Amino acid sequence: MKNNRPWFRSSGYKHLDVQIAEKFAERTADPDFVAAHSWLPLIKYIKRTKRYKPKHGKTVFKERQIMYASHRDACILKRYSLQLTDLLDKHYCSSGLDSAVIAYRKLGKANYDFSADAFRFAIKMMPCSVLCFDITGFFDNLDHRILKNRLKRILGVGELSEDWYRVFRAVTRFRTIERSDLQKHSDFGSRLKDKSCRPIGTINDIKGAGIAIAENTNKFGIPQGTPISSALSNVYLLDFDATLLAFCTAHGCLYQRYSDDILVICPLGKETDIIDAVEDSLKQHHIELAADKTDRQKFDMKDLGVFQYLGFNISPDGAVIRPSSLARQWRKFKRAINTAKRAGLEAISSGKSDKIYVSNLRRRFSPVGARNFSSYARRADKAFGKKKITSQIGRLERRMDAAIRALQKNNGT
Repeated sequence: MKNNRPWFRSSGYKHLDVQIAEKFAERTADPDFVAAHSWLPLIKYIKRTKRYKPKHGKTVFKERQIMYASHRDACILKRYSLQLTDLLDKHYCSSGLDSAVIAYRKLGKANYDFSADAFRFAIKMMPCSVLCFDITGFFDNLDHRILKNRLKRILGVGELSEDWYRVFRAVTRFRTIERSDLQKHSDFGSRLKDKSCRPIGTINDIKGAGIAIAENTNKFGIPQGTPISSALSNVYLLDFDATLLAFCTAHGCLYQRYSDDILVICPLGKETDIIDAVEDSLKQHHIELAADKTDRQKFDMKDLGVFQYLGFNISPDGAVIRPSSLARQWRKFKRAINTAKRAGLEAISSGKSDKIYVSNLRRRFSPVGARNFSSYARRADKAFGKKKITSQIGRLERRMDAAIRALQKNNGT
């Protein structure tokens, strides 16, 4: 059955309110209801991602500030995000940007499809240069004035309506509570962990406990993690995308942007012009490139230069999944097999089972049947038209299969 309210989704995470019912989702269609809505603070935490840096020969941690909204706030933001995304899609189609802006959109394609498109373009242009850029602190530095002007333009209005203004204000003058502060509190910390539907506490409970509530008083920055943040980031770069696409098209280049990751494939000798164009346009948007993350590679059969894009290492002889992604999958598998072993031993010791079951492990990590990392790898290989990824993933699959067989054979003993 088709979901007529795609912005409605009852989720079980803990916040300062309870899970919403469909009745609340219905009311979000009323602009007056949204205009009168009282917004709760976002809960903020630091997400640490482990990454291996081959150039430096070491593992590093990338930290991102993630902020998530209450159930009611998220429902409203989701509804308005869908409206915004529909308008953006129409704009991209009419302005020729449909295949250039590829993040946060339902295009019926996966990241390997876009990577394979870039690979084929580079092969056709070879020898050429591949430029990969990354924007410094993208969400943290979006200028509110520019964002508001772009939002009004995409909505086709001179001024924001009261409901849209309230939504805009919720993600520009947002308030936050540190999740670590809640975890340290005896009551709030236990409520974060329990399985009940009760909220962490009311806003008055939080204030009464002396938990700090911070407010973004800057004229820049939106939270990363709310349902509308990604759509607003695309709105912010409307003019940047148009400028870069026109410049790249005039010079016979490919331009693609996935959130704050920018890819340009250009003829040899055009690199400086492209870099200057990217930097100049970003300056007009009050954001900058992360200079240490700008990658410039010559792409030809002689040098076999490799560029990284959307999770793949791509060279003239094909593509492979980045080693960091394989390492992350192996860590995920190790956690899963340790969990299965622990649960199986507990079941055996309590007399509930006489062996450790591994069917769930095989479903999650087997290369046959399920939609998982292995099947993803094979779809990627098909998109690139090579067999390098299948060979690469096969080594990981054999390691996982051997570990599962050992667990099954020894019953964890």
